Order: sequence, then structure tokens, then C-alpha cells
Amino acid sequence: MNQEMFKSFNDQLQQVFAPLNQFNQLVAENIEQLSRIQLESLKAYSTLGNEQVKSATSISDGQSLATHGSKQLELITKVSQQLMEDSQKFTQIGQSFKQAADQYVNESTKAAKPAK
Repeated sequence: MNQEMFKSFNDQLQQVFAPLNQFNQLVAENIEQLSRIQLESLKAYSTLGNEQVKSATSISDGQSLATHGSKQLELITKVSQQLMEDSQKFTQIGQSFKQAADQYVNESTKAAKPAK
């Protein structure tokens, strides 16, 4: 009798915590993706910054100053493109997280037994 009661209790706990475990795995995967994207973005922005420092330190005359100035427009374009790519990646991750979270909620509410 006690074994049946403990088995029943254990089964109920597994039903309760299974969706929470799945959701926690989803959150962990989402954090991993966000961290990876942030590191990629940091690398891209650092590279752009280093290129600008090198370009600025190579200014020695009027011609090199003009060249540096014209490259600033290219830099603005690169930064704008990188920002757009980053925002698209973050939006995509957010949307996929929302869809997966909604799916988990729907599955767990269907699986939940009505109160007696």
C-alpha cells in the first residue's frame, strides 16, 4: 500500500515537474544562443574599432586625412548593417523562444488533470 502511494506521488511529481524541466532547458538554450550572438557582435564591433584606431594613427598628411574621412562613411554603413543583423538575430531568437514557451504551456495545460 505504501509503495503504491509513493509511486503515485512520484508519478504526480514527475507530471508536475516535467514541463518545468523542459522550460528550464529551453531557457538555458536561449541564454546560450544569446551569449553566442553577443560574443559574435562584440568581436565584430571590436574589429571595427581596432580598424578605426589603426586608420586614425596612420594619418600623416592631408591626403591620408581625406582618405580616413571617406572611410568613415563606410564605417557607418558597416555599423548600420551589423546593428540590423544583430537586431534580426535577437528578434528571431525571441520569436522562437515565445513559440516554444507557448507550446510548452499548451502541452502542460492539456496534460494537467482537472481538479476534482
